[in-house]
Amino acid sequence: MQRLRFLHIPKTAGSTFTYILQRQYRQMHHFQFSGSEDLDREKFMALPENEKKKIGLFTGHASFETGIKEADEALTITFLRDPVNRVKSFCQHVFEGKSPHLINDYPPENFNLDAFLDSGNPELFNLQTRILIETSEMGTRDPFKTMTTTEAKDNARENLFTKVFRFGLQEYFAESLLVFAESLNWSIPYYASLNKKRTDKSLKFKNQHIEKIIELNQLDLEIYHLAKKHFMTDAIYRIDKSKLEKFRSRQPLFSYPLYLRFCIDGIKNRVVSQIKGT
Repeated sequence: MQRLRFLHIPKTAGSTFTYILQRQYRQMHHFQFSGSEDLDREKFMALPENEKKKIGLFTGHASFETGIKEADEALTITFLRDPVNRVKSFCQHVFEGKSPHLINDYPPENFNLDAFLDSGNPELFNLQTRILIETSEMGTRDPFKTMTTTEAKDNARENLFTKVFRFGLQEYFAESLLVFAESLNWSIPYYASLNKKRTDKSLKFKNQHIEKIIELNQLDLEIYHLAKKHFMTDAIYRIDKSKLEKFRSRQPLFSYPLYLRFCIDGIKNRVVSQIKGT
């Protein structure tokens, strides 16, 4: 199988998708980016040459171009998400205390949504565009300070439509999985959802918050609109509709906690059978 890289944009169902990839490529070695470009390169370069050659799957948070030849030359796939929903999900994630590096400044018990949206945190504005145009050569420089808005949009669009092999949309997760499966010759990618938000502790977003998120994400909204138009008029036609219906009908059996219960029951049944057979 050809090397594959999943460009993981935060809060686009990436944890669940990485789980799916690990199941599809379980016979291959896996390298996961941590989000620290320098540390990731050091980690990769320290591997023996024979170990580098065995890596068939790259996942995790990194720039579009990592500076690691093996990763940059791999087939690249990614997921995009409606920018407003992505930022709302990120705010919820921080509100639940799931971002350790932010918990001191924004403790869950005293979380102020207005202050957070005004904080300038880079994950709040145009993150999808930023990741699509970032390269390792930029280092810590903000690409939006070295490019005009038009240049950033054009570069992101070019990378998404000419350099990314396939992309999916989080809002069309089932359809996206089958597009990937068809393009990459996967088995049917049933999965268990990971990193779900807490339903008992949800942030309340008012109109002012939504307006602020829209204001912060004008570039992402333009790129997402183009991506969705392409997906709905091109990629979705790759799907076998009967396979999609079958996938949707069977997937609930594999969702957590039903899938976990199914696995546990299977183990119990095998143990009981073994005991009875002794």
